[in-house]
Amino acid sequence: MKLAIVDDEAAERAALRAVIREYDAMHRLDMVTEEFSGGEGLLAAFHPYAFSVIFLDIYMDGLSGIETARKIREQDDETALVFLTTSEEHRPDAFSVFATDYLVKPCSRDAVFRVLDHLLRQHTKQEKQLLFTADRREYSLSLSDIASLEADGNYLLITTVNGKQYRARMPLREAEALLDNRFLRIIKGVTVNMDYVLQMNDTSCTMCTGMVLPMRSRNGKEIRQQWLNYKFVKIRQKQGTDLRL
Repeated sequence: MKLAIVDDEAAERAALRAVIREYDAMHRLDMVTEEFSGGEGLLAAFHPYAFSVIFLDIYMDGLSGIETARKIREQDDETALVFLTTSEEHRPDAFSVFATDYLVKPCSRDAVFRVLDHLLRQHTKQEKQLLFTADRREYSLSLSDIASLEADGNYLLITTVNGKQYRARMPLREAEALLDNRFLRIIKGVTVNMDYVLQMNDTSCTMCTGMVLPMRSRNGKEIRQQWLNYKFVKIRQKQGTDLRL
């Protein structure tokens, strides 16, 4: 999981980072944390699915946390937003942008752990896992953590959303049999998670990890249309969920 901490007070960022690291060490989650001193800095680095969780201070110089969250929601409906504030005043605004939680500073260790427990349960709930061996160790990755898979001889290069790579002793066809409909083969030996595709044209596919992967030029248009169809279905599903709420 990749997390962001956005707060204009360095001491507050450091305190929250320490609690997250403690939680990470206890659960061995390999969390990656990035810090920003304001909403402008976060937005400059942001793209859809860049982070699993964003801890966002409401009162900041420049863009407020609420304004930053609204700009995030224009691009990404799914990233978990956890607001940090010294007041309950903006709680209604926080939930208008579908915030996951709202913590009053100074955030206690127990409160942060409670939020992380909830997010971890949501992250792993009914999530299929890909089991594989790499570097003589057994690994288990949630499918939602996998951005792409590339055949490499008798091995498989697995790239996560965080940009971490594993060289697994597994043929691509065996892995593909364990995947679901979010995964699409774009060329022989390369399969991507469509949730993390930023852009496609007839010859290349740009991922949120920054990787640019080749595509079949002969039927690139058909592959791109599959991705667009998938995105359309996801949007419709999201709209249906919002209407039920």
